[in-house]
Amino acid sequence: MIDTITDPVVATMIGYFALTLVVGIWFGRGAGEGYVEFTLAGRNLSLPVYMMTYFATFAGGGLTMGIAQEAFIEGISAQWYAMTQGLAWMTMTLFIGFIYSFEVVSVPELLGRVYGEYTKYFAALFTVVGQIALTTGQTIGMASVLAVTTGLDLTTAFWVSVAVFVGLTAYGGMNTVAYTDTLHGIIIIFGMVVAIPLAVTNAGGVGTITAGVPEGHTNWIGVGIVQIGTWYLMYITVAGAQQQMLQRTWSARSRKVAMFGTFLAGTVITGYGILTAAAGMIANAQGADIESEMAFAWTITNMLPDVFAGLLLAAAVSSVITGADSFLLAGSTSFINDLYIPFRGGRENLTDAHLVLVTRLTIIGFGVGAALIALSGIEIIVINTLGMGIMSVLFAGLVMMLWDRTVRESGLPAFIVGGVVFVIWEFGLGSPELFGEGQVEPAVPATAAAIITIVVVSLLYDGETFSNQKVRDLASRDMDRLTAEDVRSAEDDD
Repeated sequence: MIDTITDPVVATMIGYFALTLVVGIWFGRGAGEGYVEFTLAGRNLSLPVYMMTYFATFAGGGLTMGIAQEAFIEGISAQWYAMTQGLAWMTMTLFIGFIYSFEVVSVPELLGRVYGEYTKYFAALFTVVGQIALTTGQTIGMASVLAVTTGLDLTTAFWVSVAVFVGLTAYGGMNTVAYTDTLHGIIIIFGMVVAIPLAVTNAGGVGTITAGVPEGHTNWIGVGIVQIGTWYLMYITVAGAQQQMLQRTWSARSRKVAMFGTFLAGTVITGYGILTAAAGMIANAQGADIESEMAFAWTITNMLPDVFAGLLLAAAVSSVITGADSFLLAGSTSFINDLYIPFRGGRENLTDAHLVLVTRLTIIGFGVGAALIALSGIEIIVINTLGMGIMSVLFAGLVMMLWDRTVRESGLPAFIVGGVVFVIWEFGLGSPELFGEGQVEPAVPATAAAIITIVVVSLLYDGETFSNQKVRDLASRDMDRLTAEDVRSAEDDD
């Protein structure tokens, strides 16, 4: 526990967590009325809510505590981790509009309609594995931060955080996730805009901070041009193919909301990393004798008034929880939609109420399972890395839908080749540096290999090409059927 954590800080955090529960319960009511209502918030997220949930999914562990930690060690160039993400999301705005036009529930479902059932199962398997691994990682992170910042023992903090994020997700699905994200996003954005300049002033100003950090910490491109470039390309694949992001896209009220909301979220994140990196540099300049992962918490609790610090720290911790519930909902949705439903013979054999029930049970099962994996101490980094890599490679399949010569049979071999390249690059070569300017993220060569494979197979194999309009019609037909089931379910309840 940090020595300067005071009772007002802890009291403010407890009050904020209570408010989070109230918001989650209130906006999650009625989520069980339909499958689309539960998994996609009824496809009715407004622009402010969409933008905030898109932002908050990544604002907690990585973009707040993570960047501050790296800036504490390496300096201001750590902010590129956020800036490249924001620039990638802004770049993807038009592609998000294209993807939104397909009324589906999951990425594997869309890929299955384009490239066939086997491709869908392959994509679903790695999506589920990747999302559970991400959930496990977030579970470990939020328990550690909660324990350090509140003084709770690690086990108690662990199960408290698990109970909160699993319970709220199972209760309200996307509605609860999106609206609690909105609360955290608003507090942390406006809080950081006010808090960091105040912390800089209290630390003696920019000149004092830059004079107090090691040489090289003020180099804006210290991480290397190659690293910056491959972070950017990697985050294009994240925004364009990973379930936790596109599930939000398909939850938007309209195509314009999805496009403009993604652009706005990217705009905010582009500058957000500078603020969190500054927090890490302040801790370094002040000579904080701490573990690097506590740089953000140290700056907030030592450079700001207690109540303000408690509110911002609670929002940051809660944002870690929003990452966990987002990954948990994404993995559970893909499991039900792409593996369970086909196993049961298709949607026509299952009622809407049944789908909501088994989705909720899956959320609880996956959430508890992720918690137990985290407690066991099993090394999950390999599974996590592999799952994330394969999910990124799926971007190749989606972007190649724009090429009218892509054949259906090219999808599965492309993803297999991309997966093999990812494994070789990450585990065989160790993500080598290029020209001494930073590592090349494995998702980049893997996705490139998958795209090349699709092109080669499509040129050499006289297979069936697909029509984007046909895929849209099939997806709309199924979504119309689900909507009709929602109406019948509501009538039955009456």
